[in-house]
This record gives sequence, structure tokens and C-alpha cells, in this order.
Amino acid sequence: MQEEEKFSDDPVENIKLENEFLKIKLKAQYGDAFHMESNAAIPPEIENQFLKNMMAFEDAHAKAEFTTVYESIGKPDYRPAEELNDIEVTAALERMNAILEEHNMALDICDGPYPDRLIYAFITEELFAEETEMGGIEGMGCHFIYEEFHPNHKAEITKCTHQFLQHWFTRQFDEYATELCSDIITFDGRQMSKAAAIVKMELFFNAFQQFKDDAYNIDKVVFEIKDETHTGMGYAEGVLKYDALLEKGESIHYEGPYKLYLQMENNYWNIFYFVVPGFEW
Repeated sequence: MQEEEKFSDDPVENIKLENEFLKIKLKAQYGDAFHMESNAAIPPEIENQFLKNMMAFEDAHAKAEFTTVYESIGKPDYRPAEELNDIEVTAALERMNAILEEHNMALDICDGPYPDRLIYAFITEELFAEETEMGGIEGMGCHFIYEEFHPNHKAEITKCTHQFLQHWFTRQFDEYATELCSDIITFDGRQMSKAAAIVKMELFFNAFQQFKDDAYNIDKVVFEIKDETHTGMGYAEGVLKYDALLEKGESIHYEGPYKLYLQMENNYWNIFYFVVPGFEW
């Protein structure tokens, strides 16, 4: 076994210097893909083990050979989906998921449920042909996400709508509100940053003690995708209501239609303009 390089006679200082050396080495080998700031809150021994594990992971990945998912799970026998009835395809899907699990693989579904026939056909007709590392890395599994192959845009817009309205009723928007675009467009065509839009919303929220008795529905989700650019535009609309409580116990009842306008880039939907009862740009 190769003896570890010694940087200092002081054990604690030696680990700290080794950590800095490992960071420089990772940065030199993997460029901007590696970025890690020093954190005094992390004990140097733990940071040292983390960096060594990362180095081992990157080295193993760089040297890995690739094969198909089908080959990596032992080329199991299977029948095409069109040859199976509904009962048979459900049983075949359960078997295929079990085989994937035996080989530390899994197909994750975020926006289902989808018909068993659809997922079984996807596994046997598409996933089997995907490349994966031969042998993989010990102790780690490989997860594939169905929606990364076939995005469910309606489900994503619906999820984004729920997230926005829940943040609205709890009055809790911040820079981590991922449902909002980095740039917001107002009704009169003005453009403002996400941060500026949140400040404007907070001025409205701060005029009240709280919102209560809120409710909403989603009546319609519409979107259009441009296949050549993988971008899209869409909207969600419905009706909502809520009571905004003033400081002296009085309240204002807001109720009416809302509409959220969204755009898609890199398979992510974000809101760039909205109309909500009570709020004015």
C-alpha cells in the first residue's frame, strides 16, 4: 500500500493541508465541474474522507467502460408488450422491475401513475438500449427517471401552479421559489428581476396579518412545445378565494379568476407573469 504523503508533523495541520491539496488536485483534473469552498464547520477529518471518496468516485467513473442496460442485467428473456394481454404485461413489468433491482438499477416515476403496458414497453424498447457503466460503482445504484425521457408537461405545470398558490396563501416567496422565472414580465410589458417581483409581492403581503379561508381549483392547463428548440409556452387558470386579515381584525375577501403564464427551458416550467385577485402590478 502506498504511504500517504505527509504535509506537516502536526496531525491536525497535516489533514488540513492534505484537504487543500486534494481540492487542488480535483480542480486540476476536473476543472470547473469541481467547486468546493472550505467550511470551518466541517471537521477536517470528515472533509478529508469526503474528498478521498470523491476522488475515488471520479477516478472510477473516468476509467469506466460502458455497456447497455440490457446487457448489464444479463440479457433476460422477455416478450414484446404487443404480445401480452393486460394481466401478462403487469406480471412482466413486476418481473422486469425485480431484475433491475437485482442489478442495483431502478426506474423512477415522478408524475404517474402510467399504464403498466406503457412503462413495460418503455423499459424493453427504450431503456434497454441506454448506456450504463459496466459493473457500476460498488455500493451505488443507477436510477433512471421516466419523465427525463418523456416529460409530462401538464403534470409539471400543474405542480408549478400548486407550488405558487401554496406560497401565495402562506405569503412565503423568496429567492428559492423555483416556480418563478429569473425575470418577470408585468402586464404593461415592463421587465423586472425575480427579486424585485418578490419585493413587490411582499409589499402587498405586509399590508395584512395573514391570509385564511383560502381555496382554489385548476380549471385548465394549456401548453405548446417547439420541438426544434425544446422550449415552450403555457398557462394555468382557475378560480381562487382568500380572506386577507387587517391589523384590527377586519378582513378583505378576495375571490375571482387567476391565471399563471409559464415558459419552459431545459424541460423546466417557470412562471413569468401572473394575475391573482387582490394583487396589482
